[in-house]
Amino acid sequence: MSSKRLVAVHLLNDWSGSPLVFRQALEALQQSGYSVELFTATASTGGFLSDFPSANTHPLGYRWSPSKLVTLLNFLGVQVRLFVRLLFFLRPGDQLYINTLLPFGAALAGKVRRCPVTYHVHEVSIRPRLLRDGLRWVADRTAQRALFVSEYTRQQTALRRPSAQLVYNTLPDRFWVEATRISTPNMVTPFTALMLCSNKAYKGINELVACARQLPHIRFLLVLNTDPNGVADFVAQTHPPANCTVYPAQTDTIPFYRQAHVVLNLSHPDAWVETFGMTILEAMACGRPVITPTVGGICELIDDGREGFKIDVNRMPALVKSLGQLSSDIQLYLQMAEAARKRARFFGPARFRQSMAAAFGLSDTHLIHRLENVVQNRE
Repeated sequence: MSSKRLVAVHLLNDWSGSPLVFRQALEALQQSGYSVELFTATASTGGFLSDFPSANTHPLGYRWSPSKLVTLLNFLGVQVRLFVRLLFFLRPGDQLYINTLLPFGAALAGKVRRCPVTYHVHEVSIRPRLLRDGLRWVADRTAQRALFVSEYTRQQTALRRPSAQLVYNTLPDRFWVEATRISTPNMVTPFTALMLCSNKAYKGINELVACARQLPHIRFLLVLNTDPNGVADFVAQTHPPANCTVYPAQTDTIPFYRQAHVVLNLSHPDAWVETFGMTILEAMACGRPVITPTVGGICELIDDGREGFKIDVNRMPALVKSLGQLSSDIQLYLQMAEAARKRARFFGPARFRQSMAAAFGLSDTHLIHRLENVVQNRE
């Protein structure tokens, strides 16, 4: 098969869910015959797109800042640079593959150069609203197709012109292999609750600390997507109790899932609606019950009361009660742990790769089997 160029764009490469999924998608498309040209900026702590094999990486000068004004200026500046660079970089026959709605400068360049544009949409909670509406407007007028990580994301984004396809996220093959080695539910004491998330208040990090204060017999582990300095600042501000330990970003999270009995996502539904929930899927693959918000695409992963609980973070008594129930009712815990592991298989890598192949018109059955054989040989 002749190699075709796939020009991939992701704004900020870090350890969050969207670059993780983007890397998996790019790996699958590489195996189908695409050569990848990757445009991205990398956070100081690194990210999932770092050291991407067999891809030409083109660095972007973009950095997040605590100052909203500086962040806005950086964001607008990188859009101009993206537009100009891709205007001269793109050539006929290239596929332009854009991760998240944010890199709109790339989409505009693709439109001008008449290259097929594909968006992979992960988010709906973009602020301010004017920015969100502007990004949707650009996507609606530049994209030929849009891939959505959940039905909720598709409905909320409400793009009218691009063809839409639901592509549920999956986990890296190496993670599935490691998860299968956690073959039994965690029976080690103390009962441990784990949360992995960004260092943002709307992720429920303050509520987790408050919950730890009310449940001193439960150990709480909080892994923040930040560096040690960010952890130190958070600890100085919140003063977590002795049963709550805070860690910086981790390249290997399996040891944390191994220690955990239950994994939480406490995002505020009025400030940040989860469109999928990668850490929840990771937990389920490891056979861990989960607690999720009551709204968003993350709700498509579980049934309330089966693989875990759906609880609004604003209902602290319900959260405390559910954690207490899981920590004291061994039969309930074992049932939910097994159900979580079974449900995770629905979001396996084979389904993801087949969905990506279909999205890019690679529906040939022989090709799909070839992709599966490549992955199996790597394992």
